[in-house]
Amino acid sequence: MLFRRLRSVADPRRLGHPGLLVPAALLLVACGPEVTVTNNATIPVRVILHSTYGGETLAPSPGESSTAELGEGPYSVTVIPDEEWVTYAKLTRKVLNDRLADAGNLTGPQLLDLIHRLKAIALQLQTYEDTANKFSAAGSCGGQVTQDTSAAATVQTGASGALTISCK
Repeated sequence: MLFRRLRSVADPRRLGHPGLLVPAALLLVACGPEVTVTNNATIPVRVILHSTYGGETLAPSPGESSTAELGEGPYSVTVIPDEEWVTYAKLTRKVLNDRLADAGNLTGPQLLDLIHRLKAIALQLQTYEDTANKFSAAGSCGGQVTQDTSAAATVQTGASGALTISCK
């Protein structure tokens, strides 16, 4: 009687489509520890991860986060300003300055909007330059993960203007 019950519980027909069992088992086995990087800085950044899986680069926008899988064991996370954003910001500043040079064709509200946008991009570029000039070992952190744990890293702009990153 007990054997009959065990056999009926293990019957693939009772479990649904037996072809789904193998992919589901592989999915469970393939998942490893992860690191989630949150960017609380005011500029876009690149975050370089190193673990036993190798290296990977993430690019969380300000206020956003990105996640990557890690290998078990030690890991490190390094943050640097995003060069593509700097190129974009400098091009935007040039376009806005060109429009300002032709201010005779702008209305009052358009001119005010243009000046506000120029000030905002100048402030963001200044933050980037301050960050790049103060970049140091404070731009890295790390830790240890196991199959049962994950990690979190948070990027911020410190009081001195430098990018900082902390790992948990």
